[in-house]
Amino acid sequence: MEMNLKLDAFDAVLFDLDGTIYWGSELIPGANDTIAFFRHHGKRVFFTTNNSTKTREQIYERLNKMGVDAKYDEVLTSGYVAADYAHRNNMKDIHIFGSANLINEFRAFNIEVNQDEDAENLLIGYDPGMTYEDLTKAIRVAMHCKTIMVCNRERIFAGEGAKPFPGCGAMTAPVEWCANRTADIVIGKPNTMIVEFLETAYNIVPARALVIGDTYESDVAMAKNAGCPSICITKKEYDDTICVKTIASIPALF
Repeated sequence: MEMNLKLDAFDAVLFDLDGTIYWGSELIPGANDTIAFFRHHGKRVFFTTNNSTKTREQIYERLNKMGVDAKYDEVLTSGYVAADYAHRNNMKDIHIFGSANLINEFRAFNIEVNQDEDAENLLIGYDPGMTYEDLTKAIRVAMHCKTIMVCNRERIFAGEGAKPFPGCGAMTAPVEWCANRTADIVIGKPNTMIVEFLETAYNIVPARALVIGDTYESDVAMAKNAGCPSICITKKEYDDTICVKTIASIPALF
């Protein structure tokens, strides 16, 4: 797709993390230079991820340990946005089918968490350590609860060594299938709640927020749904978005 963006056309840049800034514990070459490029030109920078296994604070610390120039309030995870949503909507008695860190994120908002099967609401988040017992409890809650909220339905993400790993969709799909119902609320990409959070909390205008990510069906789809311009880091070509092969090549587009 022909490049038609100009630096003065946007005020903020929303970077994806897995597969865009890092692969597992490995910082992707050119990521820091690209972040620095946009900061140098006065753009606000945010780091957004569907990953709910870590708290917002843990992701912030991880980025800084990797040498990434990031501030705490620039980091947004699907888990944090889910907790903020639940807090603002006075949701309580929530069973969390997800990581211990996701539970801690909710407790930091003083939200009532109920890990028994009689919970009124259910939240599903990514958890590579889930057990059959965890899945069974979540399904039983889903069969009677008022609301099912999921961090995302992502099929795969680029992890250690840039290899594909199953995402939160691997936790969400069996619960929906076995309970014979679909989730009521989806927080993460390709839904637009992360962008909506930024608009409310930081006055970021979606049309002036550039989304950069490596997954068309989550990063680019969120951008399109929210009315944001986007750049996709991919070896494929898509007619409706700007595509580059590496994050290091992005500054040269401008």
